[in-house]
Amino acid sequence: MSERKSYKIMEQRGIVLILSLMVMTILSVLGLAFLATARTEDAIAVNYRNHTAAFYAAEAGLESGVSTLKSLLGVGLPSAADLAGITPAALSDPSYTFDSFQVRQVRTTPYNTTLTTGAYAGLNAQTTPFEITASVTGPRGSRAQMSQTINYMQIPLFQFGAFYGKGVDFEVYAGPVFTFDGRIHANSDIYLADSVSNGMFYDSYITAVGNFYRHRKDKACCDRRGNPDIKDGGGAYQSLDFDREVKNISADGSTWEAADVDYWRTEALSRFGGKVQDSAMGVQEIIPPIPDVLYDPDNADVSSHLMIEKGSAGDSPELKDAKMYYEADLIIEKEKAYDQAGNEVKIDKCKDAEGKKAVRKEKFYDAREKQEMEVTQIDVGALTACGLMPANGILYATANEKDSSPNKEDGIRLVNGAELPSQGLTVVSENPVYVQGDYNTVNKVPAAVLADAITVLSNAWGPIDYDDKGEDKTSERKAAETTVNAAFALGPHAEAEPGAGNGEFNNVIRFLEDWNNVNFNYKGSVVALWHSQQATTPWRASGYYRPPIRNWGYDTLFDTDQPPGAPIGTIITRGQWSEG
Repeated sequence: MSERKSYKIMEQRGIVLILSLMVMTILSVLGLAFLATARTEDAIAVNYRNHTAAFYAAEAGLESGVSTLKSLLGVGLPSAADLAGITPAALSDPSYTFDSFQVRQVRTTPYNTTLTTGAYAGLNAQTTPFEITASVTGPRGSRAQMSQTINYMQIPLFQFGAFYGKGVDFEVYAGPVFTFDGRIHANSDIYLADSVSNGMFYDSYITAVGNFYRHRKDKACCDRRGNPDIKDGGGAYQSLDFDREVKNISADGSTWEAADVDYWRTEALSRFGGKVQDSAMGVQEIIPPIPDVLYDPDNADVSSHLMIEKGSAGDSPELKDAKMYYEADLIIEKEKAYDQAGNEVKIDKCKDAEGKKAVRKEKFYDAREKQEMEVTQIDVGALTACGLMPANGILYATANEKDSSPNKEDGIRLVNGAELPSQGLTVVSENPVYVQGDYNTVNKVPAAVLADAITVLSNAWGPIDYDDKGEDKTSERKAAETTVNAAFALGPHAEAEPGAGNGEFNNVIRFLEDWNNVNFNYKGSVVALWHSQQATTPWRASGYYRPPIRNWGYDTLFDTDQPPGAPIGTIITRGQWSEG
C-alpha cells in the first residue's frame, strides 16, 4: 500500500514538472514575442519619427523656396538661371539633408484664366505657374518629398469699376441717388454712407484688404443714416444695415448694437453671398506694378505715384520698370515732343481747326486750386490727323522741362478727343490733367488717362471761352452734358489729418463748372493708387462745387480689351501640394 502511494506521488510530481516546463516554455515564447513586438513597434516609432522629421524638413525647404521665389517675382518673371539659383535654407539638424531641390516654371508662357472662387471670382488673370519640389533624406533611410504649385497671377486693374490702393481709403458719401455697377476693391478700408437715405446701390463685388465700415470716415461715431443696398449672389439687393462695429442700424442712425468680427463675417457672407468681403474673410492685397525694392507698404501711395512720374537721368533699372514714361512712344514736354530714344518729333506744323498749334500753352483759373493754371494744351484730334500719335498708343505728357522739378501751377489739358486713334490711347502725366469735352465717344476704343489728378471740363468750356472766367466765377460757367469713355488713374487729395477723409469717390473726378442738374456720363474704371502731390487743395462743398448728375458705370469693354500699357496688379497664390 505504501509503495503504491509512493508511486502515485512520484507520478503526480512528474506531471507537475511537465506542466511547469510547458508553462515556462509558453511564457518564454510569449516573452520573446512581446520583446519582438516591442522592438518592432520601437522601430516603427523611430522610423515614423524620422519620416515626420524629414517631412517637416521638406516642408521647411518648400517655405524657403516660396519666400525666395516671391522676392524674385517682386521684380518680374525670373529667368531659368534665377530659378536654378534658388536654394533652400540650411536645416538645423545635420542628420537631415536635401538630396534634391528644384524650382521650375511649369509653362513657358502665361495663360489666361478666369478666377472662380474667393474675393476675386470673375476676374481675368494672366497666370504663370511654378512648381517647387524638395526631397529630404534622414537617418535609417528615412525620406520625404513634397511639391507645391505657386501661381503668379497678373490682374489688370482696369477690370475694377473702382480700385483704391493701400493707404488710400475708399469712401462714398453721396447725396443724390448713386448707383454703381462695377466691382469695387480697396487695399485699405472701405467707408460707405448714404447721406440722406436717397439711395445708394452697388451691383457687384465690394472687397477690402482692410475693414468695412458703414459711416463717413470723418464722422465715425454718429453718421449712420440711410443704408446702402448691395446685390447678393443671386442678383437681389440686400440692405447693408450693419458693419464691423455695429449691427441693426436704424434708418436715422439713432439706435444700434455693438457688433464683433465673427458677427460681421457670418452675416456678411450669408446676406451677400460672398459679394462683400474684407480682412475678416482673408482678402488678399493686389500689389500695384511697383518693384518690391521701391514699394514701401507704409507709404504705398507715394511709391505708387512713381508710375506717372517723369524719367530722369540716373534712373535705376527698377525705376525704369516702375515709370510708364519709359513705355511711351511719344513724349510731350511743354511744347516739344520726343520719341523714346530722345529724338525730337516735329509737331510745330500740326495745327488745330483754328489754325493754332496743336500743342501750345494756355491759362485759366482753377477755382478749386485757387490759382491760375498754365497748361500744355494737346489737341488729340489734330495730332491724330497729323499722324503723330504714338504707335504703341502710349503718350507721356509733362508741363515741366526736362529734368526740372514739378511746378504746382503746371498742368496738361486734352481737347478735341471725341475720336481717338484706332489702336487706343493712354495718356500719362505727373501733372494734373484736364479733360475738356466729350472724350472717346466716336468709334470708341480702349482708352485711359493716368495723372496726378483729373478734372473734367464740360462741352461748354471751349465754345463759351471759360478760360476768361477768373476767380469765383463758377456760377458763370454753366456746364453742358458731357460724356467720357476712358479709364482714369488719379489721386484724391491727401487727408489733412488722420481720419479727415479724402473727399470721397463721388468727388474723385474733379469739376470746376456749375453742373447742377447736368449729366456727366462716364463709362470707365477709376483707379486711385496715390494721393495727389501737385493738385493738393482739399475738396470742399462750397464755392466752386456744383456737382453733376453722376451717370457713372464700369465699361465692360475692359473685360476683354485693356487700354495700351494698362497697369497690372499681382497676387501670388498657392495651388496644389503633394507628398511622394
